[in-house]
Amino acid sequence: MAKNNSKTKSNLVFSLVSVLLASQLYAEEALELDDLLVTAGLQPLSVRDVASSITVITREEIEQKQARYLSELLRDVPGFSVSQAGGAGAQTQVRVRGAEANHLLVLIDGIRANDPAANDEFQYQFALTSNIERIEIIRGPQSATWGSDAVAGVINIIRRKDGDGHYLSGNIEAGSFDTVNAGVDGSYAGEVFRIDAGLAYLDTDGINISRSGNEKDGAENTTGNIALEFDAGDAFEFRFSGQVVDANSQYDDIDYFDTGLPIDADRLSKNRHNYLAGQMTFAPTQSAWSGSLSVNRMESDNDNFSDGAWTSATAAETLELRLRGGVLMGPDNNHRLNFALEQEDVDFSQRGEASFYGDPNQDQSYDAYGYALEYVGKPLTGFTWTLSGRYDDYSDFDDAATWQLAASYEFSPSLRLRASAGTGSKTPTFTERYGYYDDLFIGNPDLKPESSQGWEAGIETSWAAHRHQLQLAYFNQDLQDEIDGFVFDPDSFLFTALNKQTDSKRQGVEVIFDTRIGKSLTLGASYTYTDATEQNADGQSVREVRRPRHMASASVNYYFAQDRGNMNLGARYNGSQQDVYFSPLTYTTERVNIDAYTLLDLAASWKLTSALELTGRITNLLDEDYEEVLGFARPGRAVYAGLRGRFDF
Repeated sequence: MAKNNSKTKSNLVFSLVSVLLASQLYAEEALELDDLLVTAGLQPLSVRDVASSITVITREEIEQKQARYLSELLRDVPGFSVSQAGGAGAQTQVRVRGAEANHLLVLIDGIRANDPAANDEFQYQFALTSNIERIEIIRGPQSATWGSDAVAGVINIIRRKDGDGHYLSGNIEAGSFDTVNAGVDGSYAGEVFRIDAGLAYLDTDGINISRSGNEKDGAENTTGNIALEFDAGDAFEFRFSGQVVDANSQYDDIDYFDTGLPIDADRLSKNRHNYLAGQMTFAPTQSAWSGSLSVNRMESDNDNFSDGAWTSATAAETLELRLRGGVLMGPDNNHRLNFALEQEDVDFSQRGEASFYGDPNQDQSYDAYGYALEYVGKPLTGFTWTLSGRYDDYSDFDDAATWQLAASYEFSPSLRLRASAGTGSKTPTFTERYGYYDDLFIGNPDLKPESSQGWEAGIETSWAAHRHQLQLAYFNQDLQDEIDGFVFDPDSFLFTALNKQTDSKRQGVEVIFDTRIGKSLTLGASYTYTDATEQNADGQSVREVRRPRHMASASVNYYFAQDRGNMNLGARYNGSQQDVYFSPLTYTTERVNIDAYTLLDLAASWKLTSALELTGRITNLLDEDYEEVLGFARPGRAVYAGLRGRFDF
């Protein structure tokens, strides 16, 4: 398909930047935006105005649970199913409301963090929680705001930022599997600038992840980040941020000759991820206009080793230019029109040894231009509705148009109804289009993007001065043109990828209950029912793999001894699910069941001084023997203890 000249489009983007910054601005009051969600729209929205299902994980919750990986926190989020192939550092996938693992967009301070070299999935196994201030999660189709990958939702990981403080904090912990975990972060603020930085380190010998043998598969992770902010008067703010992740993970091979299951082997992956961003924000206090211009870059390098020798590598780079702006309208500023212009260049490379079956060495790329409009209106007290539309223009495959319509109405401070409907889009991955694996898979460059249509409706109520809250939501989503990467190609006798002719269907219910008893005791619980089905080769409707129908979680947190002590007990139930087993003896696949499991985690802390506290936690308290991916064992009971503190100056 012929495309417009890229230079012309780039000039258009920068021309609109100039128009935005040179516009004559008039003095108006801004919309009241308390409890802002920066991820829910093209411009930040108040929590009470968002019609999609949301979850916000705060720093306090992270410290209460003493979670070390992002994936540990996501297990408690309604609708989230986590599949980890082993222990710390093992490949981890997250599926939301029955969607695919690459249908969830992950941002790090607004930077697109999904890895094109990893099937467009975010690599959760390398995401530590150190120095995270807040995690915003929006469930449901969000492509009208964020484009590709946001078919089932968006996660935005927001790093710690102390605008006025001068502090240094740190933690150190040791425990089971010869694990050492340590981190330090701090902030310093001057009159017109701020600097925030952090460094985290985790090292573990790990566990034996296969059903047989005794070889342990360990992991090591070093993550560093820094951010600089400058205020340039009332209107402008500049922010520069960066994060580097350097991680090594050991893993096992698959016994392709006998059992078809994991078997002890000396396999190692070395991974390095870089995230860089520069942003200029324009938001005068007495202006109807606001906007931001940002340049974001994500880079990944993934090398694989077998028995100490290098075997293969993949790498990717995403460079994004993003312009967003908005204007308040109407006599009471109850209407807002937002826009976004984006340019994205994506590069992919694969390296390996050529063989009789072909040469895996390749370099691929594509570029995309995104155009979005969003209207947010408050025509009545308590009523907010939004209408969004987006068009993504791709250089190498079919373009995509997405939309969303959402509404929220507060009947009273204790009762809110909300509903939203929209579409999603997911570009074909480089692996699906050009991937190459010895004697196994060849890509299909003629694939078109996946698309989806979905809607949800919810009710939120509270009583006893908002101490008790209940939320109910129903969701329904259909996926069209789903890419099947296990299609037999009779010409090459290998597998390839094709767009399916039939739809995959997902629907379910989420229930969330939160209560506070006094000032010291809080209880949170959730339950999710998910019915995710697809049609098999015989036209029969079957359950999608690694998507349990029933999931539940509960958390009790208690402060005691005048808040010197804290105890957090978490429980998770994961219902039975199915996985696919490939038999190396018959060369056929079959669906097998993975048993349900229940986990208990306990974390406690005690303040030794006002600045220093003792921490301890026990994971998998009941020593449950369970798997989330067929044949890959998860860790048993583990005990950890440590210290953490914060020192203000």
